[in-house]
Amino acid sequence: MATMLAMQSAQIEVAQNEPFQKTRDSTVLADSAMRGIVPKGSPTRAKVKAVNSSSKTITIETGRNIIDSKGRTWRVATPVSVAAGESGTFEAVQKTISVLEHTVSVSEPFYAIELPSTEGDAYLSAVSVKDSDGEYEYRDRYVNTFPNEKVFHIEADDRQRIYVRFGYDDVVGFQPEEGSVITLTLEYTEGEIELEADSPFSFEYILDPAESGVELSAVSVLTPGQNPIAMSVLRDLSRYPSIYDNNAVFLGEFDFIIRKNFPTLQFLSVWNECLEEEVRGSNLSNINCLFIACLSKAGGEKVVVRASDGTFTSQEIAKAQWTGVQKEIAAAVKGCDDSYRVRFFAPVRSPMKITITATVSTTYVASEIEEKIREALVNEYGPDSAYSRRGQTKILYRKIYSLLKEKVPALTDGEADLQVSISDYSTENSYPEEWRYVDDSSITVTVSTANITTPNWR
Repeated sequence: MATMLAMQSAQIEVAQNEPFQKTRDSTVLADSAMRGIVPKGSPTRAKVKAVNSSSKTITIETGRNIIDSKGRTWRVATPVSVAAGESGTFEAVQKTISVLEHTVSVSEPFYAIELPSTEGDAYLSAVSVKDSDGEYEYRDRYVNTFPNEKVFHIEADDRQRIYVRFGYDDVVGFQPEEGSVITLTLEYTEGEIELEADSPFSFEYILDPAESGVELSAVSVLTPGQNPIAMSVLRDLSRYPSIYDNNAVFLGEFDFIIRKNFPTLQFLSVWNECLEEEVRGSNLSNINCLFIACLSKAGGEKVVVRASDGTFTSQEIAKAQWTGVQKEIAAAVKGCDDSYRVRFFAPVRSPMKITITATVSTTYVASEIEEKIREALVNEYGPDSAYSRRGQTKILYRKIYSLLKEKVPALTDGEADLQVSISDYSTENSYPEEWRYVDDSSITVTVSTANITTPNWR
């Protein structure tokens, strides 16, 4: 009994100091879960050489799996075509991909999906989430998240179980509805691995008999992989308080804090001294400055219009000429970090010239299709759209193609054709205060009709 009491006394003594010493693994894991540390690995990226001894050209496409000498799966990251008797190189990433479909059992705030545990030496390296309406965006601890934004958060508990967690309707983030299907794409990697030069690779599957004449071998490691944080490091990390308190101390958060307090701004762009000196050169007056270009709903701020030849003159607004909104914005920034000096520039209206050429079936009226195309572009990229309200953005071709095919069904009918051309100004002359958008005057649409038949069985 005396021995038992002595052992219990020792346990109590350890427990009293555990909040400070954190000697037990369970305490360290609980502390790391509280701090949002997820056991995550980073994959190795390597350059691989392909020698084609066959009699035909071999093309290795992106996303194809290859196997190294130790049975680890790699995915081709850059495509390559190798002519007969020649060699070429491509990049590969050591990872495997698993797709999981989850049906929401009940709609509740902060609904969580537990991810399957990894097997062997594999670690979770990436997660993407989508549903029938599109992709969700990852947002760490719901920082800078508005109500009903489609975001997700990744967290782990004290037993190293990993969860994907969603939001709370009308409070923060998006709350999935009961019965909706969530698709999770999970990437796993073995983290830090050894890969020697000339180490052999092989295709997971042979798609063409000629591929048996292709020899694959490692050239070099481009980016070494990393394992999750070790327990010894976690133990040291748990002794110190978190240094990041989600305050507006980074550039993106100043953008968010301004938009949160001034949601009706027609345009807002926020940038720091590094970006400022990239476009206008070094200057001692830029030290510890935050640069802002904005236009309020009333539109009382000064605005510059870019000429048709693409030229304009940047104009900084003197403090004596600040409007009431600009003064309030400066006060909001100072309230987050009073060490910053705020400088305002006039937004530069830069209409983007877009040319659309389309061919549709004769069953449609060309003028109606033209009007629908214009309407879709102005609604998505017009001066009043969510796209144009944020500075330092650009229009992507793939987004225009997907937008028009979604909004104008005639463009997906049979052999209908669509061509898009964007006349953007040179990126060398791109400035952070530019207000990029499209309007009726900057859109050129040409729609022609033709006899288009859809091949089918009759």
